[in-house]
Amino acid sequence: MSDTVTRSSDSPDLPARLRSETRAVHDAVERALRLLDPALTLDVYRARLERLWGLYAPLEAALEAAGPTLHGLDLPDRRKTPWIETDLRALGADGVARLPRCRALPALRDEAERLGCLYVIEGATLGGRVISRHVERALGIGPSDGARFHAGYGERTGERWRAVQGALASLDAGDGAHDRAVAAARATFASLHDWCAATEPA
Repeated sequence: MSDTVTRSSDSPDLPARLRSETRAVHDAVERALRLLDPALTLDVYRARLERLWGLYAPLEAALEAAGPTLHGLDLPDRRKTPWIETDLRALGADGVARLPRCRALPALRDEAERLGCLYVIEGATLGGRVISRHVERALGIGPSDGARFHAGYGERTGERWRAVQGALASLDAGDGAHDRAVAAARATFASLHDWCAATEPA
């Protein structure tokens, strides 16, 4: 299903606020994940995927709890959890469903907070293309044998990111909605950072 978004021409620039106001916590997440480390090993990579699954599985369920669409975006069509499961199986991981799940999730009480969270998830998909190329160089694995998650939507990644940007830009700023979206994005980054930094692989 394709995403349909109506852009409002007079809305304040929420995407720009999100980029600016989440930059520090975004950078902290990158440092914690270390997926672009030149010395990345397969064991570290697999451990990171296990932690990412533990966050994405409950977080995507929480995003869809209020319904399958969000401001014109089809959420089931954007699930990342199955991609992580595909990678873990390819890398020989057993019992994925028994992996620990993060409980310290951001509050997703309304559309604005859900959009703020989705900004983080879809932004990670956009950035994952860089990680995908690094993983292929460092570990010799690609989308078919352990790096499906970071390959994102392939050639459609940019197009689908623009749809998210359009949804954010069309969110009405009334009643503090933009502030709540930014706060939810920051909280999502914080959950990701704390969850992935809690267990450091060797």
